[in-house]
Amino acid sequence: MFDPTAFDNLKVVFEGAVYDLDLTGDIHILDRKDLFDFAHYERCYQIHYSLPYKESISIEFHLKADMGHFLAERKLMTEKNTAGADVLIIYKGDVRVIQNQKSLENAWGEDKQWEWKEVISSKNPPSYEGILTFNRVITEEMVDDVLQMITFSVETLQQFDRKDF
Repeated sequence: MFDPTAFDNLKVVFEGAVYDLDLTGDIHILDRKDLFDFAHYERCYQIHYSLPYKESISIEFHLKADMGHFLAERKLMTEKNTAGADVLIIYKGDVRVIQNQKSLENAWGEDKQWEWKEVISSKNPPSYEGILTFNRVITEEMVDDVLQMITFSVETLQQFDRKDF
């Protein structure tokens, strides 16, 4: 039996919380990926979800850990790294993603980093992405923060249907 990493433990909690929301009908899971990059020794768990029957705006939630996170956990390199994982939340969808840029930035708070993208395709209509990153590593002690991020991401998806967002 192996000793699970902080990433593994966070992933279990994270995945369970998202699947619970799917089971209750609050969201609809569109896709998920559990990736390991052997060349860079990085892990990434991604889960893509939307509100039920409203896939025009969706969220892709990433939980990522790289070699630095794993080495910090083994106490081999702790100066600049912390055992845990990084979180990335990507809003994907139609033009409303960009139209609600300021509302999303305000909702999540000023201490976050955003990147905004317009994706142009020769086969599909344009799509838009708002990529939210946090300025901290999520550790096992911050499990409640991850659960709040998931809940809050669903709340912001619900706000896209409201006129006041």
